[in-house]
Amino acid sequence: MKIKPLAAGKYYPDNKSELLNLFKELKSPPNSSDSRLIIVPHAGFEFIREISIKTYSALNDTAENVIIFAPATYNLVYGTVTSDAEAFVTPFGKIAIKPYDTEINNKIFASETALTVQLPFVKYFYPKATLTPIIYGCEDYKNIAKIIENEIDKSLIIISSNLSRFLPEREALKLDDQTSRMIERKQTEDFDNELADGAVGICGAIEFAKKHNLNFIRTGYTNSAKTNGDTSNVVGYSGWYLA
Repeated sequence: MKIKPLAAGKYYPDNKSELLNLFKELKSPPNSSDSRLIIVPHAGFEFIREISIKTYSALNDTAENVIIFAPATYNLVYGTVTSDAEAFVTPFGKIAIKPYDTEINNKIFASETALTVQLPFVKYFYPKATLTPIIYGCEDYKNIAKIIENEIDKSLIIISSNLSRFLPEREALKLDDQTSRMIERKQTEDFDNELADGAVGICGAIEFAKKHNLNFIRTGYTNSAKTNGDTSNVVGYSGWYLA
């Protein structure tokens, strides 16, 4: 069984040459970090391409496996689920799946774009790596922190999350600044889904960072209004790497 995400052709081009051109238009900056964990947004490539490429470029140069933590945004999930399918299909080729030891639910993975929007980035930067996809719903962030603790020496970690959603731009900017400062201060108290749809994954990363005295370095910030001009209904996007 191979999973072809619904995001292909909608959130990013389903044509290899067209998608490759979008990466080549924005030259990846030289790797300036040896990070093993990043927080990146999920949306259409026109909104997040630049900030995502910059953030992925901060990761360690090599990886045999990549783990993506993403919130369930279209399906009801309790705890965490993974896939035991053979591979994800991307315009750049297949990504072999390495399942985690948790509930298997192959059905939801095609539609959960918070995870599948990351696939072209993973395949572009790590063409030979396997992928462990983890989608969470109602879950304790400390359980995510435990998985990170157990796996980060063997895998790179991607936390997929947007910031504010569907607010007027002035309110979004204020709230996103507050959220960014909470992440950089490693504050989990009062950090909830109103601040970021991937709050559970982010708080898990914060818990791990606090334990190991690591810091979140921001790679940039943007929002949907900067691309589509609609300041009445804004989604916020930012990136961090752990160092």
